[in-house]
Amino acid sequence: MVSNSPETTIARAINRVLAAEREAADAIAAAQREAEAVIEAARTERRRLLERARSRATRIHAAAQLRLERSLEKLERGASSPGIDLSTLDDLTHQAVARLARRLTSAGHEPS
Repeated sequence: MVSNSPETTIARAINRVLAAEREAADAIAAAQREAEAVIEAARTERRRLLERARSRATRIHAAAQLRLERSLEKLERGASSPGIDLSTLDDLTHQAVARLARRLTSAGHEPS
């Protein structure tokens, strides 16, 4: 015969509360593990993206360096060939620098 005394009822209620607490603790632990896995996956993706960006930047830098070297070689070859007036190139360079300086120091070129 099942006893329905107040003590038995209270004991059953306490057992239900304890079981619910264990279930909640298990659910929290599972959620924490899942969150840690998501965070680790994000870290892995971040590392992959950084490595890819570094690789691209290195390739772009190398290509730009090569283009610069080729341009300098062309300029050096062209400067030694007849028909190029170095004083004209010097004058043009000074004019370009002066225009750039005016542009950079004009009121319309204030930093945002």
